[in-house]
Amino acid sequence: MAFTISSTLRKCVLYMCLFLICRPEQSCAGWIESREGETIIHVKVWSLPDPTRTDTATRAAAEVVKEFQKRFPRLFEQRYRKKYEADPGRYGAHDWSSVRVELHPFSGITIEGMSMDSRPLMAIAGGMAPDILYVNFRQSDTYIQEGFLYPLDKPEDNYIESLSEDEFNFWVHPKVIPVIRRRGPRSKEHVWAMPLGGVLGKVFLYRKDLLDAHGVPHPDSSWTWSDLYEACRRIADPANGIYGIQFSRGRHESWHWVTYLWSAGGEVMSYDAESGQWSAVFDSLAAAKALDFYTRICAEKWTDRTGRTRYGYAAKDASERGRKWELGQIAFRSSYIDEKLFATINPETTGMVPVPVGPDGHRGAELNSQMQGIFAGVKDPVIRDAAWEYLRFGGSRDATEISTRVMVEGGLGRFVNPRYLRMFGYDDIIRLAPRGWEECFETAIETGRPEPYGKNCQLIYDMMTVPLNQAEQMAIEGDLPADETARLAVLQELLAKAVRETQEKMIGDVSPAERMKRRAAAIILLVAVVAGFALLFRKVTGVFKPNSSSIAERTVTWGFRKYRWGYTLLLPALLAVLIWQYLPLLLGSMMAFQDYSIMGQHAWVGLDNFGNVLWDSEWWQSVWNSVRYSLLVVSLTFLPPVILAVLLDEVPKGKILFRTIFYLPAVMTGLVVIYLWKSFYEKTEFGVLNSIVLGIPAIGFIAIGALFLLVLFAFAKRLLTHQAYLGASVCAAAGVILFGIMFKLAWPVISQEAVPLHQSLFMTMKEPYRWLEDPDTAMFCCVLPMVWAGMGPGCLIYLAALKGVSPDLYEAADIDGATFIDKILFVVIPTLRPLLIIQFVGVFIASWKSSAFILAMTGGSSETTVSGLLIFYKAYMFLKFGPATAMAWILGFMLIGFTFHQLRILSRVEFKTTGK
Repeated sequence: MAFTISSTLRKCVLYMCLFLICRPEQSCAGWIESREGETIIHVKVWSLPDPTRTDTATRAAAEVVKEFQKRFPRLFEQRYRKKYEADPGRYGAHDWSSVRVELHPFSGITIEGMSMDSRPLMAIAGGMAPDILYVNFRQSDTYIQEGFLYPLDKPEDNYIESLSEDEFNFWVHPKVIPVIRRRGPRSKEHVWAMPLGGVLGKVFLYRKDLLDAHGVPHPDSSWTWSDLYEACRRIADPANGIYGIQFSRGRHESWHWVTYLWSAGGEVMSYDAESGQWSAVFDSLAAAKALDFYTRICAEKWTDRTGRTRYGYAAKDASERGRKWELGQIAFRSSYIDEKLFATINPETTGMVPVPVGPDGHRGAELNSQMQGIFAGVKDPVIRDAAWEYLRFGGSRDATEISTRVMVEGGLGRFVNPRYLRMFGYDDIIRLAPRGWEECFETAIETGRPEPYGKNCQLIYDMMTVPLNQAEQMAIEGDLPADETARLAVLQELLAKAVRETQEKMIGDVSPAERMKRRAAAIILLVAVVAGFALLFRKVTGVFKPNSSSIAERTVTWGFRKYRWGYTLLLPALLAVLIWQYLPLLLGSMMAFQDYSIMGQHAWVGLDNFGNVLWDSEWWQSVWNSVRYSLLVVSLTFLPPVILAVLLDEVPKGKILFRTIFYLPAVMTGLVVIYLWKSFYEKTEFGVLNSIVLGIPAIGFIAIGALFLLVLFAFAKRLLTHQAYLGASVCAAAGVILFGIMFKLAWPVISQEAVPLHQSLFMTMKEPYRWLEDPDTAMFCCVLPMVWAGMGPGCLIYLAALKGVSPDLYEAADIDGATFIDKILFVVIPTLRPLLIIQFVGVFIASWKSSAFILAMTGGSSETTVSGLLIFYKAYMFLKFGPATAMAWILGFMLIGFTFHQLRILSRVEFKTTGK
């Protein structure tokens, strides 16, 4: 049954529900085999160096892996052979006299635009996780509590205790110990993961050529926020595509801000060792100062030398991967710098400096590490032991020495941390290293703080990004007070609100009274859901039931014996739909009442998930965004192809040429379309859209709006003549809305003070439009590429249908004195009615389940997070399957009304041939 519930709700819940089918036993990626007198242990690793790459850094990493595989037989002989042979029941009856290991890279599904955690999470969900997992700091607690990681200090394995003190100290930096050693699901403290390649310190990189061109002195280790601001202010030149600093836009934008928070003396999370409770604390006065400075960098209003108004000095993009930096258009950017090598930056053009000092003398860089852990689903102790040996060798002194040697031999010794050059006897190369880089790295590590790693911290950047976006929008609209004290108070209130939501959503801090109120509301909702679905299915059967007065109804029978072969042929298809669609939907519905864990124990929470969703402002905002998105998709992708088809059908010459031109966008891949339009939306005059808009005078926008208004009013007038009041109202409203949009574009020009109206009408906009950053236009900009790419294929369908319109109808209309508008309204549209109905239903359904363009264009920022995208984030990125399933059911319940209306429409559609 192809209706909205089975396309929108089912899509949201179905894939989450498959966890229940896949979950019973996680399959192990590694395996053991005997081949040619050898026992081979196969281990799958989340990432291995690509052997086809020839750059020195990759060859160094590959040499470490190669050396591990070479040494493994000897390591096995020394540490494991006797133990394995003494206990064949535990380790298997293999020949342990000749053993080697083979490593395999893991290749899983990666969600474009999402964090790198999407790959292991999707693999874990499907029961195909690698034996060695990548563990992000902010995801680490979730991995631990969900039972994804195997404790490395279990007595029966003795992994951690097998390390000497010197080996452990070389491998693990003291600041990383609180991250790797903490309480697990049963409040037992364990070591869960180990770093790969030491720690990563966050530093600032700067383009020497840009700073020199603008007369800005190169920063040193004592530079401050004021120095950074002044440098960005002097360098930023959006008219030529030059920006002072680079940030990213999207749900994780606060990853950039947290550095300023720490440098202001603030903190993200606090931990009470006695109670084991985490709390969000990023609403301090220091945090408000950090937000004030960040907002100033991103949204301060200023005027460039050409007289155009600009906002901020930063380049921000949802999917920017360093393109502007590589082109030399960015002066500063933050980056991790590895403890082992600096080979990714050219010291001739790029400088490196610690993060700037805050207003009170604090400096807070981020400390991180590429941590690895053993997947808890690895049941075979042999594979687990081999995985541990890989981890151990990767963090060893020998591995570091091999990497350093290859780097030196490859001519990149000067990029290696001088600490390792001294350690392994390359003192003569130290003098070639870029001046000050060692001190810069040491400062970054000394002042660094681990990325937030507390309870459910996979959510923390999303929660902190909300006040950042709010503050930026207030600054652009001029709503932030000029007085510093008052401004800080407003910003602190934004942060305090975000902290309260963080405490509730991330920590689960809800009072008992509030919980009871939410449960009562959830009961009412569930009663309504059950009643609604029962009524729906009753109406569905009534819609498709034959008329009671018809003879057909009285004679219809199932006819199992007569049509047994037909039923036999239908049975596989029906079973496939049942097993792969409705059965997972039914079984997965239980997740809405659970605190669902992929590998751990599920806790039944009753109605709490539904209650929390009902009080979740983010959810209701996403629903409203979905309504906006759906209206835009329906209005822009449903009618324009019809209009285009009519125009192409009426064009006297060049029909094939025009049809080919309009169809060409359809042959482009979605990724090309996205990046093409992102360049169109460039917020400076370099953007194609801005270059057009900035060349149109105010009276041009008003004239375009008036043209839309007149055309649609002409349609409305003809519809009124024929008493089609609803259609006339829709046309009139659409005309007013389009005129209002055009007038809004012209208003900033004609409303200028001290400029007469007759002059301002012929003036153009001074300020380039922030298409993807302004909430008023961001959603429209996400839909427009779909219109551009989809009009061609859509109009071809209508063109084919227009061939079925009999010429006699046009002749009869001419005889009756019908205008061109009358022919469209009363000849073309009635003829195309069945096709229009089907297309409308398809477009509406697609508008509620399509969010790929939003994900790529804005990442969900600028009030563009639709309900489907939020459900995806909740389930797959934050592992909140219970709330995500509850959201999906609530969304389905809200669409029941349209589902019934859609079925009624489809049941009345009649198809007729043209007789040709």
